[in-house]
Amino acid sequence: MGLGASYLAAVGLTLTNPATILSFFAAFGALGVATSRIGAGLMVAGVFAGSALWWLILCGLIARLRHALFPHAMLRIDQAAAAFLIGFGFGLAAVAGLL
Repeated sequence: MGLGASYLAAVGLTLTNPATILSFFAAFGALGVATSRIGAGLMVAGVFAGSALWWLILCGLIARLRHALFPHAMLRIDQAAAAFLIGFGFGLAAVAGLL
């Protein structure tokens, strides 16, 4: 996957994340930008520019560094990330009283 495709995938995931959408609603409401179109536009532009810069840097670094890692190291990184996500899921389920 190239840099552009990685970026578009990250943007798509971010735009469909309910937590992201709700946090932007909360930030806009708390900062009072809903009362001013200019303020709202500047806020959206700033969030977009910051997010775009972050994802371009992140995807660029990963695209360059992933070839420097040995397959065994990538396997260990993938396993650690999977263990973290599974643990996080169990933690959320415990907090919600589902376990």
